[in-house]
Amino acid sequence: MRNMEKETECGSGSGATSAPHAGASDASYPPAGRRGAKGASMEEISSLLRGIPYEPQGLHLVNLAASSRPDLSRFGRYLRGSRAGEAYPYPEGFRKVVFPSLDGTPLAGVMGLHDDGLPRPGVVFCHGFLGSRNKPYIVEAALRSYSEWGYNVMALDLRNFGESQRLSDAPTTGGWKEGQDVLAACRLLGQREEVTSVAAVGYSLGAGAVMNAARQCDRHPYITGGALGWSGYASMEQMTEHISRRPPLDDPFFPIYAVFLFLAEMRRLELRRRLKEEGASLPALRPFSFDLRDYVREIAAPYYGLSEDELYALSSPREFIAEVRVPLLLVHAEDDPVCPSQEIEELKAAAEGNPSVDILVLPTGSHCAFRGFDEDWYWEVMRCFLDYWAEWPEGSNCGVWETRCLPAGVWRATA
Repeated sequence: MRNMEKETECGSGSGATSAPHAGASDASYPPAGRRGAKGASMEEISSLLRGIPYEPQGLHLVNLAASSRPDLSRFGRYLRGSRAGEAYPYPEGFRKVVFPSLDGTPLAGVMGLHDDGLPRPGVVFCHGFLGSRNKPYIVEAALRSYSEWGYNVMALDLRNFGESQRLSDAPTTGGWKEGQDVLAACRLLGQREEVTSVAAVGYSLGAGAVMNAARQCDRHPYITGGALGWSGYASMEQMTEHISRRPPLDDPFFPIYAVFLFLAEMRRLELRRRLKEEGASLPALRPFSFDLRDYVREIAAPYYGLSEDELYALSSPREFIAEVRVPLLLVHAEDDPVCPSQEIEELKAAAEGNPSVDILVLPTGSHCAFRGFDEDWYWEVMRCFLDYWAEWPEGSNCGVWETRCLPAGVWRATA
């Protein structure tokens, strides 16, 4: 069996080097750490995060468009052909990695490790539906975490998306198997000697993946620095129904539906080109067809040997969020056109009484567009949550959590 864990520097063309591998077994959760010894809690960090003022600005549609703009490099690959060189939006020093998910499915990602050898925490970022590690919101978060906050970082392509789509035929499941992808990325990053703890951050589908990963941490304890989900959902079945129906032109969801339709067409064209080059038979994929219900019924569920209902249940966070023990923060907006407010209300009801989960609902923010509404708030909330649960070496003077005794909403970075 070939070694699926390898890495090369992005754009450098250098040879691959071996990466450490660990089996998927696994000690009990949570692992011991300084943060637990200090009596940290979701109640404390949630109270402090709620003290950070949220002052939304700008036009709703403009902010939504900025957050949802597609990764046009995929369109460029279609125009140039699959043998054309690929552009990486990450700086030199970030390395491409190929590694197995917990079920062996090969995945692709990029990893940025500081070359000073100092111990520091890590964070894994995962994209939304029809996205990739090259989506602007993923690149921006990964680079800021690396260069300004001092984290080692990794951004992955979930199965069936980005470069991972070309490594296997494994279909997306809407959260269940993607949770295993996130855990595998956390495992890979956490195996590095210089990485002290690993957090996971996801957006939309990525938020569902992070919630699923947090649930599976009782058997695979690779998230050791908290989990953060932006604009997640409660029911994969309800979401499949919602995004498969064409909305009217005046529906707030219509602009995103149009983006989904465009990206789905790019995927169809990429698949046709690849199969044609490989001499394989071409499937009868209708142009500009976007009904995920057929996909789940005819492709995803049979591939994993499940019924539709079984797959929907495994990928629906409302079914398991009460059991999550990983510190998990979910951020949602009441005006989210993709994941309607019903989704977050169902999550709140399902998570009630679980001290490991907090759900922050804001009056506006659309879908994964919080940065456009209040950029300072967005970065501050993410950094403070990550720093709170991170394992910073004693005396490192890194992170912002030297301020944990200050009143709520008062933060001063010491890095």
